[in-house]
Amino acid sequence: MEVVRPDWVYTASGLKRDVAIAMDDTRIVGILPPERQPRDVVRLPGRLIMPGMVNAHSHAFQRAFRGHVQWSQGEDDFWTWRQAMYGVANSLTPDGIEAISRLAFLEMAESGITHVGEFHYLHHRPGGGRYTDPDELAHRVIRAALDVGIRITLLRVVYGRHSAGKALTAEQGRFGDRSPDEALAAATRLAAHPDPRVSAGIAPHSVRAVPPAWLPELAAWDGVVHAHVAEQPAEVEGCFAEHGCSPLQALDRSGLVTSAFSAVHLTHPSAGDVQRLAEVGASVVACPTTEMDLGDGFLPNDARQKTSVCLGSDSHAAIDLFWEARALELHARALAGRRNVLAPPGERHGLAKRLLHAATSAGSRALGSDAVGLQVGSEADLIAVDLRHVAAVGMPPLEAVAFAANPQWVTDVWTAGQRIVADGRHVARERIIADARDHLLR
Repeated sequence: MEVVRPDWVYTASGLKRDVAIAMDDTRIVGILPPERQPRDVVRLPGRLIMPGMVNAHSHAFQRAFRGHVQWSQGEDDFWTWRQAMYGVANSLTPDGIEAISRLAFLEMAESGITHVGEFHYLHHRPGGGRYTDPDELAHRVIRAALDVGIRITLLRVVYGRHSAGKALTAEQGRFGDRSPDEALAAATRLAAHPDPRVSAGIAPHSVRAVPPAWLPELAAWDGVVHAHVAEQPAEVEGCFAEHGCSPLQALDRSGLVTSAFSAVHLTHPSAGDVQRLAEVGASVVACPTTEMDLGDGFLPNDARQKTSVCLGSDSHAAIDLFWEARALELHARALAGRRNVLAPPGERHGLAKRLLHAATSAGSRALGSDAVGLQVGSEADLIAVDLRHVAAVGMPPLEAVAFAANPQWVTDVWTAGQRIVADGRHVARERIIADARDHLLR
């Protein structure tokens, strides 16, 4: 059993001073006042311990080309970026996918992320040929997460066509399914993984990429469902032309929009979409850094205010959930033309708590976990944030984390009671970086 005592602990019941956290190999077994703390307690001066952050939307392989699409090729937009992504997706070997995924997950771990939702759509050989193990690439990504030591929910993507009336192109062959049954069978196999840090869900990529007849069959899945929804105006226009309704409405009519559903992006919702998500208790996954990097747009403020919003780093233009969390509020201010848009009225630290909730428990819920914060019996997925930085001087602790912290402030990370980051460094950092270098764009 490990017992650590920081200056502050952000528990499910609020911020506490001078208490220690006791954890066994998997769970928190005690939140101890000073008189109950053992003599060998490990002191972490200046640190605040909080729940590990949850990255609810990741495409790990896209870490391979960070920084290589930041130059103009003319009229750049989401669709030209997508062509660059296809080139990278079809160039990576299984070893490359595993190495790049491990690099992305290393960066996540060192930034305080203990659980990732991996929206996984590299299934086959380039062109569409099958591996002997149909789940080869999913297993590579899972192995990368477990090697780093973080939890993973493998969101097995369903991808059946290019768009309405158009078959998959050769460059999309690596993503493609032959039937909804093929995708559901794969997700079922992945959900049976023996490691308790691994879970699975399904992810109809988008209404654009899934034939209409497949959608009701996918609704038979008993678990979490994620989908890209209304990321680009052209997608919305295409859906109205084919379905006569918005993408969210098309998914809803097929039975997919329930409390287990998460709408990723939702930058261009149609009338009634936000209200429907709120009615069923579905989640919204916002990815501000990617949504700005790709020129997608901003999550509308009614979605920020009415639904359960969690966070993702998506294409990994940056991996910094502190930044993603504060962007929820700062973008809301820019859209509304006023301050403290998401702040609960009259609650002194309510805004900071709300942003930290989006970075932690809201993401857990979207990935099918019941994590609700630090309390006795909860999984020992914790991070220590160092508030001795000059930028935190004079700030209340929760506001310092929500409005000033960055990944370099994370000193220690535990997943299932195992310390995977100490003094800001993962024990396997150099090996993981060296293994990834041969697969990164130059």
